[in-house]
Amino acid sequence: MRTAGNLQFVYFSLLLRKKFVKIMAEELDDNDFYRENFSADSDWEVFNVQLGELLQKWDVAVDMGAPLQPEELFHCKWHVETERLDMLRNSIAVDYYEAQTTGKGSPTAESEPGSVCLQRTNCHHDLMSNLNTFGPPIRSSSELHTLARIYGLRRFVLLHPVQASGNYMKSTSEFNFFLSAAAVVAAEVSSVVPIFVQIHDPKWNFYTGVAMAPALRTHFRLIGLEQAPSECRYLSGLLTLFHDKLPSAYTQEARVSVRTTYTLDAVRIRMPLYVPFNHGLGSEDIAIDGDVERLDVHHFYALPHGYAPESSTESYLVYTWPELSESVTFDSEQRTDFVPSKAPLGKIYLSVEAFSYLSLCLADYQTVGKVTRSLESYVGRNFSGISSGAERTNPLDKLTEHKLSSRRERNYELPSQESLTKRLPGPMTEKELIELLAYLFPDMYPEMALFPYSKQSFKDKFDPMRIKSAVPDSLVCRLSCLLATCHAHLGSLEGMAQLWAAFTRQLRLLWDNSLTVPGIAPGFPDTRTCLLHQKLQMLNVCVERRLQREAFGKRKQQQTKVTAQQQQSKAGEQEEEEDEDEDEDDGEFYDCDEAIPSSGSPTKAVLSLKPEGRLKRLGQERLLDEPEEYLYVPVTQEPVPKTEDQLQDDAEVMLKLGPGSGLSTQMMCTSLLSDMEAFKAANPRGRMEDFIRWYSPKDWEQVVDDNGESRHQLSVRMTTEGNTWQKVWEQAQPVPVARQRRLFDDTNEALKVLHYLETRNMSEIYGLTIIPTLHTAILKLIDIYSNAQVQDIFASHIEQLLNDLCRLSRSHSNELPQLESLLQELSELERRFYQFKCFERLAGYPKRSNLPEIKRQFEEILKNDNCCTIVDKKRGAAGDVLCSGGSLYELLSPKLEQDISSRLISKDYVIRLDGDTKSGEKGLYLGPQFMRAIVTGEKLRLCGAFTESTVFV
Repeated sequence: MRTAGNLQFVYFSLLLRKKFVKIMAEELDDNDFYRENFSADSDWEVFNVQLGELLQKWDVAVDMGAPLQPEELFHCKWHVETERLDMLRNSIAVDYYEAQTTGKGSPTAESEPGSVCLQRTNCHHDLMSNLNTFGPPIRSSSELHTLARIYGLRRFVLLHPVQASGNYMKSTSEFNFFLSAAAVVAAEVSSVVPIFVQIHDPKWNFYTGVAMAPALRTHFRLIGLEQAPSECRYLSGLLTLFHDKLPSAYTQEARVSVRTTYTLDAVRIRMPLYVPFNHGLGSEDIAIDGDVERLDVHHFYALPHGYAPESSTESYLVYTWPELSESVTFDSEQRTDFVPSKAPLGKIYLSVEAFSYLSLCLADYQTVGKVTRSLESYVGRNFSGISSGAERTNPLDKLTEHKLSSRRERNYELPSQESLTKRLPGPMTEKELIELLAYLFPDMYPEMALFPYSKQSFKDKFDPMRIKSAVPDSLVCRLSCLLATCHAHLGSLEGMAQLWAAFTRQLRLLWDNSLTVPGIAPGFPDTRTCLLHQKLQMLNVCVERRLQREAFGKRKQQQTKVTAQQQQSKAGEQEEEEDEDEDEDDGEFYDCDEAIPSSGSPTKAVLSLKPEGRLKRLGQERLLDEPEEYLYVPVTQEPVPKTEDQLQDDAEVMLKLGPGSGLSTQMMCTSLLSDMEAFKAANPRGRMEDFIRWYSPKDWEQVVDDNGESRHQLSVRMTTEGNTWQKVWEQAQPVPVARQRRLFDDTNEALKVLHYLETRNMSEIYGLTIIPTLHTAILKLIDIYSNAQVQDIFASHIEQLLNDLCRLSRSHSNELPQLESLLQELSELERRFYQFKCFERLAGYPKRSNLPEIKRQFEEILKNDNCCTIVDKKRGAAGDVLCSGGSLYELLSPKLEQDISSRLISKDYVIRLDGDTKSGEKGLYLGPQFMRAIVTGEKLRLCGAFTESTVFV
């Protein structure tokens, strides 16, 4: 055992010696002198250096900013920067907060010449200012930081763990580590911005901090008591506690600001859920307290409305004493002067929690934009049902077909329900689906048509230069709203797909029977409207062209039949004459009795100079080569309609081909070639100059020659070598419109539209319909507000919504529009309307108040963050109570006095004491002293900022 122990001891001795030799070798310099390194930085020193660099970057040594305006901190924007430092076992986040103030404040007394205290910083000004003492009692998600709310600071720095919820600071050593670092660094960089450290669980909002100034140091502390002593819940005990904390004696009295907050009974109004075409259970069947009030709508929109049963509005009465001397008021457990009847300022705050079914439906519909499943995956393949007549026929037979199909010649017969809903799976029954189709196509279901299309709606209310949508209450708007409603209440994605499939099947049925789509603005596709509306306009144009072509074919067939009969009768008469004629001539007969109208060759005059396809004369204009002949306007083909996506495809093709490509020239000049051929057929002796005089008069210029005579000639762009117009003119042959190839194939274009609509996936259907849906939703809100006579209150908000929707609808991005902000604004607008209805009930309308006065008060609530002044003695005579709400104060006071002790929810005391240069020894500024006490029942939260001098006298 001894031998083994000795060996072990020797082994460890050698190991330590080897390690020591290695360390010595590393510490030896070139001269073989050993130097021990005492300059290694500790973690605390490294953290201080990093923190100091951040503070210098944020210019914390510069005391910037003008005096704050009243409640400016609660309404201004905040600039926040966050940096991350690695320290100990956690990463520390360093946040810099700075209020973006207007800087319009008037100079304070201390800033006047001769009275400047160099020791006083903006931090001291903020602590002593009573203009930002109390903010709104209702907290929102976008409110300012707790430190700014408690102390009224405009600038501060905050240190906290990056993942504070799980790795927050728990021990006193950690508190002191970072707080000492903050104090040392603040002194080194001459910081005038307070630095805070967040301690304990973040949900408790506990902070400790320090602020440096010349010869002054301010300590910030926050504590909380679950059961505070009774004397500390009143001003008298708080003043005693405050004076005990003062580091030195002050000659002046402390200033006190007090606010008491009372709660009233929540106002709950039930506005039941209404879902169009849904006859099932609604929210009105749910048992819940509250008065029932239904929303009145003048126009029918296929969108839900109403509010969730749990919607309500809570009211808070807040009474404020802005500033008092500690000796002029009394507040203890036995007696208090802080009662509502003695308050110089009283306000009512409304907190609304309302969930609109319309906003929920739109937000739910937004999720469809991420669904890329095809329509066939929901309703199966070949869901279009009846195929087009053009598809059922042989294309080769169309070349020799001269008769119209018997199916189109007969009168239209209403389709049966079975033909429209056959083999169309989905959550809706045939009866429910037919009811929706009757709303979309009322002319096809006269016995069920409750909402026919109004022709006047296509002339009013819609400005296509603004929102890229469709005419209100058009087929596009009805379909878009129905899709959103189906997704939210009538079967989700399956119900939405079922409706879209039935819609496309109905369109194909209309096309097969040569019927136009109802509820669509007439004319060519208007690129100022949404793409879905353009597609349906294109389908209507195809139907109209088809009807025109078929009508022309009928007329031509009748004319051919009449001509054939006339020729047969003439042939019979000639045969009779030949039988009676004694001269038997077996040779061929030519009828040359008619005079030739020109002096040229008879054959050329008959074959080449016979005009065709003339529409009318072009005034008194004559041909340049034939002054005796008039210039005629030819019958031309109608322009080719194109939708927005087709124009974009053409532009991309032109861009790829380049300007010099022959195919590019052919694409651009197809219509020009047709017009030139029609012109040559109508004016056989015409020249290109004659064509330009009719087609482009601006290129037929009048010039003066050298002799001073006036004459006309082509413009420079028409006479340039290699001009496209000249090339096309040379290629053009005299062909009238009747024998030209159609520029617009109505059958092919109609089938393209139907195929486009039938092959959209769910995300693409959403993209086609979301803008009309939002447009209709805003129009529905306008209708509701108009019936409630409050449209003037929300007019600016509605206008802002329309402007935002216009911007989104005209975005040139191929991606789906980002609607989060717009939906939030719309939801907020609906919440405001519910808030108004509750405020209307709270004010006793219509028995104890009138609507104009309520609207005026609610406008103040909208402008002042849910706040309305009910008492303001400063505006009235001395001792009088001026009620800005008239009967509102008289109505609310009895409700509050019934049980005032139980309705008190919080008391907020703020005590300030500011020293001057005369109150301290040797004229030194003693610094500000600040304490806020928040009393909620038996709980007490103390927030102190006490200043001490760092000058050793």
